[in-house]
Amino acid sequence: MDGTLVMPLAAMRAQDWAALSDLLDQALDLPPAEREAWLNALDGEHLIHREALQALLATQAEIETGDFLAELPALPGVASEAGDAHAGGQLVGAYRLIERIGRGGMGEVWLAERADGTVKRQVALKLPHAVWGDAFTERLVREREILAALDHAHIARLYDAGVDAHGRPFLAMAYVAGQPIDVYCRERALPLRSRVALLLQVAAAVAHAHARLVVHRDLKPGNILVGADGNVVLLDFGIAKLLDGDQTRDTALTAVSGRALTLDYASPEQIRGEPLGTASDIYSLAVVAYELLTGGRPYRLARGSAAELEEAIASAQAPRASDTATDASTRRQLRGDLDAILNKALKKRPEERYPTMDAFAADLRRWRDGEPVQARPDSAGYRMAKFIGRHRLQVAAGGVVMLALAGGASVALWQAHEARLAATQARTEAATAKAVQGFMESVFISNSANQPDPERARATTARELLDRGAERIEKDLAQAPEAQLRLYELLGEMYFHMALNDRSLALRRSGAALAARHFGAGSLEAINASVSLAKTLAEVGDREASLKLLLQADEALRARGQEDALARMEIDTTLAYHYFNSDPPQGLARARRAAAIARQQPPSQGSVGALHMLGEAANATGNLVEARDALAEALARIDRRPDETVAVLPLVLSTLGDVYARLGQLGDARATLSRAYDLAQRGSDPYTLHIAGLKLSRFLVANGRARDAIESGRAAAAWAQSLKGDHEFGAGPAVMIGSYGRVLLVYGDARRALGYLDDARQRLPAALPDVLGPFLATHAEAMLALGRTADAAADLDQAAALIGDRVDRNTESVRAVRRRYWVAVGKAQDALADFEAHAPQVDQASTPFTRLRRQAEQATLLLAVGRPAEAHAAASAVLAAMGQLPEQGFSDDVQARMTAVQGQALLSQGRPADALPVLQQALALHRAAFDADHSPEVAAVRAALATAQRRAP
Repeated sequence: MDGTLVMPLAAMRAQDWAALSDLLDQALDLPPAEREAWLNALDGEHLIHREALQALLATQAEIETGDFLAELPALPGVASEAGDAHAGGQLVGAYRLIERIGRGGMGEVWLAERADGTVKRQVALKLPHAVWGDAFTERLVREREILAALDHAHIARLYDAGVDAHGRPFLAMAYVAGQPIDVYCRERALPLRSRVALLLQVAAAVAHAHARLVVHRDLKPGNILVGADGNVVLLDFGIAKLLDGDQTRDTALTAVSGRALTLDYASPEQIRGEPLGTASDIYSLAVVAYELLTGGRPYRLARGSAAELEEAIASAQAPRASDTATDASTRRQLRGDLDAILNKALKKRPEERYPTMDAFAADLRRWRDGEPVQARPDSAGYRMAKFIGRHRLQVAAGGVVMLALAGGASVALWQAHEARLAATQARTEAATAKAVQGFMESVFISNSANQPDPERARATTARELLDRGAERIEKDLAQAPEAQLRLYELLGEMYFHMALNDRSLALRRSGAALAARHFGAGSLEAINASVSLAKTLAEVGDREASLKLLLQADEALRARGQEDALARMEIDTTLAYHYFNSDPPQGLARARRAAAIARQQPPSQGSVGALHMLGEAANATGNLVEARDALAEALARIDRRPDETVAVLPLVLSTLGDVYARLGQLGDARATLSRAYDLAQRGSDPYTLHIAGLKLSRFLVANGRARDAIESGRAAAAWAQSLKGDHEFGAGPAVMIGSYGRVLLVYGDARRALGYLDDARQRLPAALPDVLGPFLATHAEAMLALGRTADAAADLDQAAALIGDRVDRNTESVRAVRRRYWVAVGKAQDALADFEAHAPQVDQASTPFTRLRRQAEQATLLLAVGRPAEAHAAASAVLAAMGQLPEQGFSDDVQARMTAVQGQALLSQGRPADALPVLQQALALHRAAFDADHSPEVAAVRAALATAQRRAP
């Protein structure tokens, strides 16, 4: 065939794709035996499509099996990068390919890693077979900008997008090691409730995307992976999934990749090529749910022409889920509520489905909890049946069934009253949800391609769309204050996640003002809006204004008489956070009250947050058993409701790891902290990731593992420095930078450490004395290591003034550095006297490890004051005690230092020959423990060793 008659696919315009699609429909309508003659008869303007049609028709048998994308045919005119063009070790942009982990018709997925050393992270690198040119590249850049707003534990994060040196675009996604959700459920024979729990995780992720203006459009088991920990990760938000101008007109790329990809899970409107909204995702997830719960799909699509496909979708009525399931037990569980839920979500008309993904998930949760579902017609009998189902024991024990059957007047009146209240509340909620949904969709419909400048519409950024929506809230929803309030909250949160703090605060303030004006200053709506604003103020660093608002909300809630439990829990949790540093006992009291309420509530973000805050507050005040138990409760609640609470799992685990460390369970501590860090790396929240990294790094440094702390500490510091002084995370970034300086200092690199410590000092708010005091002590320690004793003295004087006479682990860290300063300036007697005068309080944190490290400091001070025999005995006692520790691996630094004290003590006693082998051992231990030859400890051991070698016979 003449190559000049082949049109390159990459050069096709929209009308060219339409023409090719129409021709393909005609060919597929023909019997297979007649297609070749039809192809040969093509002429005129259709001739240029003949070879592409021939290649597509050759794959018809594969299309029938549903494996079309496994091997897309080599289409003429496309610059192919398929086959072996990619190989392990090859560079694509800043990434080095490791191994191919997937291949589809449109491209490949490779396990890769950064090759430039900036971030040590493995990614899933998506590489299209075809070089699509500038249009595709621009789309990747625009989608990366909008997808950056997706921040959810169950969504695989998009790290990067770009074009390599050969013009090939790529997407770098979080690498997820897991199984497709259907395979995961099938191989483990999961019960129905466990499968619904996984679906709720998916729904939470999709709802998060919908709230941030992204529609997935390709929900299927292959894009929903489940890790070994049972957590879902949703993939493929990467190409042509935005609810913007493209909702009314697909690109050529979508036309090639989208239709064959989504047939079995596509919505009716998707098949017909109509504009897509969030209802399309609801339908697709319902197909996935149907398959997971029954073992079969609601229908199989005949792989015919577009017309035949549309007819099949429009006319095929999905059988009831309970009729499809083959297992009798499963059929019984599906019958009734789950049948109704799936039937509603699979409605052909989008407006007949659930209005939002949250509404779909809420009905699944109602089924799980034994409550009436919205998908079924309401009736007194149905409500009573659900009540009995939820309270079988109480009904049996108290004769409630007989009372209900008797139908007494008081019961009937109570039921009527409750029904009216429930109906009113349901109508308000439904109206609010509908108004919010309609408003959000209208923002994007107004930005569709159906306007004078569609190209400009498609270039609109997420920030611009949010700005447009924010400007319209007050005018468009003047008659719907509940919807206004919800949108102020929603858009405020979205602005905050985009680091647009001023806009976020402005919307939260508007919400608080609206609530006070419309519902009353003492209303629950006004209180909740004030608390929301207060939390945002705290997160951006304005703690004073935040505390003032919280105390006002606290007083307003008290004045209402009968307090709302959830509002009280939220206020006390947030106040506990405020008092965490400034007034730990008050913080603990607030946290205990919030946790008491949380224990009476079902699992939720709020109840988990309250228990986590109690764990933090109890840990800070030395109530370690209480802290451990509260955190265990929080973890149990996360297990029960992972769809809503799993995002905080790394933070809860990090706190628990810190508690384990203080209890002396160092192996459990490291395992828990490492798990928290690993989970956070799979998520998309940088603050959570680096808080987990900070706590792991601190633990490792405190327990003789400075070398192991380098990576997590460096990553946290690099992220914190990238914020360039933005205080949206309060003192967190400064603490991360300072903590990495501490890692470098303990590792023996005082000069580099000082650079990070100076940077942290400039960022650290002076209003946090409990943080600033220990930080200044670390800064002083760096000065001592560099021989700048005068500067160290100034730091220590300021730190001592900040801590006052308090006795806790923070103040003890300041005193320990001050003692090292006194030794350095020749006042070792003062250091020993201070050591003996400030014995730590015996509490739950007085573990063998803490006592061991205090004894090691005593041995060092005895040597410094010229009492070598006592120093040698004390060091020997420490080394002997180490042999009795359950986890000796966390004391390598202590072993190195105590061996050095032994050798130096022997040298001071005039026994150089005895000191020589001990000092040689000490030098080897220091190198093993610190992996550095430039630390002050190594220098001191080397000097003592040289002296012993000169004096030894």
